[in-house]
Amino acid sequence: MSWSWAGGSDSRWRSLRAYVLARDRNLCRIGARGCTRVATCVDHIVQLEAGGSKYDETNCRAACEPCNLGRARPRPQPEPEPKRISSW
Repeated sequence: MSWSWAGGSDSRWRSLRAYVLARDRNLCRIGARGCTRVATCVDHIVQLEAGGSKYDETNCRAACEPCNLGRARPRPQPEPEPKRISSW
């Protein structure tokens, strides 16, 4: 599962996952560098953090684990530390 997946799995997601894998014939649709591996994951095209829909089948595609985990994703940026102002 992706680093950002915190919601867990429910029956609706498992059903959608099975549908997407069957729809894409269990082939990786990310296709990084000509990948032709068997898909075991489902990738959200527009990530949930970016406003993508979790249960929209048009926002999902089959992916092999290396392509899914290797896909560039924006990482949350830490809050900048406040600048310290000298009292003298």
